[in-house]
This record gives sequence, structure tokens and C-alpha cells, in this order.
Amino acid sequence: MSDKRIRLRIVTPDKVVIDAPVEAVGAMGSEGAFTALPGHLPFLTDLKPGLLWYRREGQTRDLAVSGGFIEITPDQAHVLADSAEYLDDIDVERAQRALKRAEERLARARAEARDAEEGRLTDISRATASLNRAATRIKLVARRMR
Repeated sequence: MSDKRIRLRIVTPDKVVIDAPVEAVGAMGSEGAFTALPGHLPFLTDLKPGLLWYRREGQTRDLAVSGGFIEITPDQAHVLADSAEYLDDIDVERAQRALKRAEERLARARAEARDAEEGRLTDISRATASLNRAATRIKLVARRMR
């Protein structure tokens, strides 16, 4: 591997999204946004749902990730995510429908939780995760259209 590249590997339960050398990778971790370059100090962090980007051969590519983990070493970046989608793969109309369904599901789960003694934390958690995934897809597309 060249001193000017870091091997990026993004894996979801369905597939390997990318396994290639890149010049840089960046995302939003639990402690804030970061950019990893070749020679970066090692670290491990969870990823917030949102944008993950990388630069390869001078071109920047954006992905919507649903969260997960990233491990950085001086010459590698390994991402484990529930989902990772390139901008070109996002169906905006489908994402908007999913956002609406997630908002409705979350409202129902909250109403049921108020009515139930123990609440429905798992329903609320799943609905919140669905809402975040759909909103992230829409934000990524809107960002690219600017």
C-alpha cells in the first residue's frame, strides 16, 4: 500500500460495499466528525447515522450509513454498518415514503407507551432507527443536489 493511501473496507450484513485503497475517509463518530488519512493514529468509534465519505483517485463518493463502527489504523479503515448506500442507489421517493411511515410508527409507539405501564421501548427504538435511516437518505440526496 502506498504511503498516500489507506485501505477502506465497508461491510454490511448483505455485502462488501467497497474494499479498495483511498486517499481519505470521513464520517461522524460519537465524538464528532473525523477525517482519516494514511498514517492516522489508531482508533475505534461508533458511527452516527449519516454521511460517510471517501476520496479515491481524486473523486469524492458519499454514502448514507445507518450507524455502525469504524476502526482506523495507519493503513486501514474498516467499517461495519447495518446499511451503507451510495447516493446513486437511493430512491428518494421510496425514502420519503419510508420517512412518513417511520414518523407515523413512532407516533403510534409513543402513544402506546404512554398507555402501557412498561412502555414499548423496542417499538420506539425500531421506529426511531427507521426514521433516522430515511432522513439520512433524503439529506444525502438534498446535499448532492445543491
